[in-house]
Amino acid sequence: MNRQHFHFVGINGIGMSAIAKILYKQGHTISGCDLACDLMNVQELVKNGCRISSQHNSDICQDTSISTVVYSSDVNYQSQELVNARNKGIATLQRAAVLAQIIDAKKYSIGIAGSHGKTTTTSMISHIFMHAQYDPTIIVGGVMNNIHNNAHYGSSEYIITEVDESDRSHLLLHVNTAVITNIDFEHVNTYKSIEEIIETFRIFLTQVSSSGHAIICLDDENIRTMYHNYRFDTDIIDYTYGINQQARIRPINIHLDPTSSTFDIDGYDDLSDIMINTPGIHNVLNATAAIATALSFNIPQQTIKEALQSFQGVDRRFTFKGIMAHPAVEIYDDYGHHPTEIYHALITARKKTKHNLIVVFQPQRYTRTFHLWNEFVEVFANSTIDHLIITDIYTAHETPIENITAEQLVLAIKAKNPSCHVSYIPFDHDLIAIKNNVLSTISDHDLILLLGAGKVNKLADKLL
Repeated sequence: MNRQHFHFVGINGIGMSAIAKILYKQGHTISGCDLACDLMNVQELVKNGCRISSQHNSDICQDTSISTVVYSSDVNYQSQELVNARNKGIATLQRAAVLAQIIDAKKYSIGIAGSHGKTTTTSMISHIFMHAQYDPTIIVGGVMNNIHNNAHYGSSEYIITEVDESDRSHLLLHVNTAVITNIDFEHVNTYKSIEEIIETFRIFLTQVSSSGHAIICLDDENIRTMYHNYRFDTDIIDYTYGINQQARIRPINIHLDPTSSTFDIDGYDDLSDIMINTPGIHNVLNATAAIATALSFNIPQQTIKEALQSFQGVDRRFTFKGIMAHPAVEIYDDYGHHPTEIYHALITARKKTKHNLIVVFQPQRYTRTFHLWNEFVEVFANSTIDHLIITDIYTAHETPIENITAEQLVLAIKAKNPSCHVSYIPFDHDLIAIKNNVLSTISDHDLILLLGAGKVNKLADKLL
């Protein structure tokens, strides 16, 4: 790729900033803008002199040296900045199209896809490869705690990247090895049915290199449907994993603790007593996907085991934020915003808490809340939360849907389970009302879980 000036619209996004960092390391000029730019994700770029604006159409955005404008799926194609670029003859590319160019420049690519768990799985695989001295290039949708970054520019021919199906952009990518963790009815602003989602993952697998691997979880019903109902042109699905008896890579003797998990891999003597510092059965499966991937590249079993034991997790994936001084309350933050993710987060939180469990949840997107309404009601109404606070929906720039509000969701949960202690508190910029409600509720040895992909995680800093 010739040296260019890439300008990112929405650069503070976790996926956008990762790609910008890799392009900068490759020698390209990087600039960007983002209205919600807290600079956390792009601080590295700022320190290196990249010009980043908290406004659209600023002087930075008008730089005549810009050769390509990169935009995320959250940016309207008719936004003024993109229209201006096209009028000037400047190329405008979707984030995934730029990612595809980065991938194509590497010899060995590993793409991790799935409705849930792909960020953690990508991070686990990346950490194993780094521990094995492969020095891969890494692009992940979260900050890996081991490297304190969402990107790493490696010196080898390997690239490991999280693959996003939310806008079908995963179909732009052709990888050597594909990992699919699960398939769920998600991103309902893009897909009309689970069958449509399954079909996109099937197409994604057909694009895998004929000399590569496809690694899929047989525990997932929708993956099994895809696996059994479709014939693939090449026999690439050679590494299946899961607790399922038919899986090639199977975790057995699983022991789940509040802060960690241990397990063996059936039939692999050097993969026994594996310990991961990420609790929950879902993380055992994420680790098993990483193991299957590492084995497909002939990484020694002992190296895999050592790497997983030293893996420190991903920010906003049940991340410990601290302990309040008075009362002594632990605070955790989790990005979970789909009912399946929430279910696993609540199980982990209940195992960890020594007393009451207080959950503050901010739904994300009107479309998701609308289409998965019953699932949200079920997961909260049937939970063991001692006090649940639900605040206003994080819109992600979507148009409101009539009667789809946090307040109505609270009423639906109460109707399903009248004994559920749930309340609606409006969202405000300073989170004062939510903070005061939490402080009036908590006592020593409680656990607070901040849940959702919006801005509710900011409450942690105000409580600590």
